[in-house]
Amino acid sequence: MMVVNIFLFDDFEVMDAFGPAEIFGQVSERFYIRYISLRGGLITGKQGIKVWTEPLNPAEIEDIFLIPGGKGVKTFLHTEEEGQKLLKQAVEEADFCLMVQNASAMLARTGLLFHRQVCDYTYSENWKRMFTVGIDYINGEKWISDGKYYSCSSTMAALDMTLALISDTLDIDIAEKIAEDIGYSSCCLE
Repeated sequence: MMVVNIFLFDDFEVMDAFGPAEIFGQVSERFYIRYISLRGGLITGKQGIKVWTEPLNPAEIEDIFLIPGGKGVKTFLHTEEEGQKLLKQAVEEADFCLMVQNASAMLARTGLLFHRQVCDYTYSENWKRMFTVGIDYINGEKWISDGKYYSCSSTMAALDMTLALISDTLDIDIAEKIAEDIGYSSCCLE
């Protein structure tokens, strides 16, 4: 069974986390989902949803690490210098890292995405430039993977990206069945 570590922070975009969680949850015999945050405890998403989380301990991270995007990314980058170090350690421990929308800025700041391709996302160009030196942002793609790093351009593209990871790690037939079971016909597994 693979562990899916979903890293939450205040003002995360709810669907960025729970869309992929829904997909992984379709094959709960293969994936165990954990919600974690920097210090643990109650985290509030942008849409007001509150989630109880475990504290981040990089030594406990394995398998999959998912970071949603959202308004809270900016706050995290400006206030959590020590948190960025823990995040880097956690992602280094994971076999795969999924980043939704502007979540890639969190890893860009750690240096983990240097010389990597990352899916471009809609956000303030001035703000993005602060974190993109040495990163190849790809326009016009819904999602891309570069080694263990998967990134996507939007909340809806996170579903495609998650299905692609399932296809890559388990089997394309499983991913296609999940898409069919949830009524998701726009899936892009290639």
